[in-house]
Amino acid sequence: MSIPVTAGRPAPALSSPRRIAVGRAVLALLWAAAVVLAVGGEAPRTDSDVPVAAAVLLATYPLIDVVASLLSAGAGAGDRVLRLNAAISAVAVVAVGVAALGSDAGATLAAFGAWAAVSGALQLGVAVRDRARGRQLPMMVSGGVSTVAGLMFVAASSRTDADLATLGGYMAAGAVLYLVWTARGTSAR
Repeated sequence: MSIPVTAGRPAPALSSPRRIAVGRAVLALLWAAAVVLAVGGEAPRTDSDVPVAAAVLLATYPLIDVVASLLSAGAGAGDRVLRLNAAISAVAVVAVGVAALGSDAGATLAAFGAWAAVSGALQLGVAVRDRARGRQLPMMVSGGVSTVAGLMFVAASSRTDADLATLGGYMAAGAVLYLVWTARGTSAR
């Protein structure tokens, strides 16, 4: 998950990091819906192949973080952690793509989970570091949830009954937390 960073004082209207967070949230919600549609009525289990449409969507989901992190860094956040997160997410695009297109749902779940855990830990660390700026609780929750969910995806990847349906819920929950962060920032002036 990309790491939004705001200045110490509220900006007029919606600041660039908040616009980026809203855009990221909307894309994540659309992505989650598309994954559900691509998977169809039967979610791939850990030992089955991933439908090509779902594989492409899952592999490209970390691109949201690549773009959001780079835009946030370019919008004045300038944080090295944003660039690091963009690089990690770019590697995740390849890793999830290779797993989804060339392996099974279990390997895909493990690759996606590893990315979610690392990216979430970065987000949590930045949110804790920036808590003095205020309104970071949704980002702390989001980073913590992403880290725990990622570790749970990795653990579930070896079970025969795990499926990829949980990834859509993960995407949607992250989007909601970004929207809460954005709303808290604009209403707390």
